[in-house]
Amino acid sequence: MLDEKDMNSTTQSQGYLYTFSKNSFGHGEIKLNNPVQNEADKGIILTLIADDHPYLLHGVESDLNKDPKIKTIGTAVSYDELLERTIQLQPNVILMDLRMPGYEKHELKQFISKLRKASSCKVIVFSSETGWARIHRCLDMGAQAYVEKAISIGRLPEFIHRVYEDDELLIFTAEKLPKIQFSPRQSEILHYIAEGKENDEIASLIKIELKTVQSYVNEIKAKLSEAFNIHPVRPRVLLLLASKLGFGKTLL
Repeated sequence: MLDEKDMNSTTQSQGYLYTFSKNSFGHGEIKLNNPVQNEADKGIILTLIADDHPYLLHGVESDLNKDPKIKTIGTAVSYDELLERTIQLQPNVILMDLRMPGYEKHELKQFISKLRKASSCKVIVFSSETGWARIHRCLDMGAQAYVEKAISIGRLPEFIHRVYEDDELLIFTAEKLPKIQFSPRQSEILHYIAEGKENDEIASLIKIELKTVQSYVNEIKAKLSEAFNIHPVRPRVLLLLASKLGFGKTLL
């Protein structure tokens, strides 16, 4: 069952913060690496920044270096350079823009997988692009966080700590949650989904046929797909959306 740590949304004047702890996901949909720090830098979060805008790179680097527990160890301005520098520098966290030179020749899921295998790092997508479909695609591709550039300067150290130290998945966006009407039975099933229950477990718990649960889940996915413009709604994204909408903390 989720608690306040598992799903938290904080409204700021400039954006909405959603965090999801690793304990929210019990069926292998989300597997975060256990990063290994260089012994000489124990206790320091080694961070690599990837963006092709020099002014932004300088600003982010200055912002992060004010935190004594974060050390920026390098920058990259393209996808190819990011992979090379990840192998070379072994960062704990990568702050990565999406639209850098070389993005068109890399499949995002495979690229993030290469980064994480190269240094057991956490990947934070740091982008000026908005929209729930893009946000959830990046999380589905293996990123641990999606942070919108325009509203996040000044809070980046906080997000890096939360992703790295607390193993949280994190979204910081100006996008508001859509209003969706669910039936009582759909809401009940969403609570169990947010708790990480599989369809057969839900059927047993509420004493209905498995095919009936599957039918309700399909109805729920259709509503979420329309509201968030996400096609298709995969299991990992379904779990994130159910948690983000407030289900799972208590079963009504």
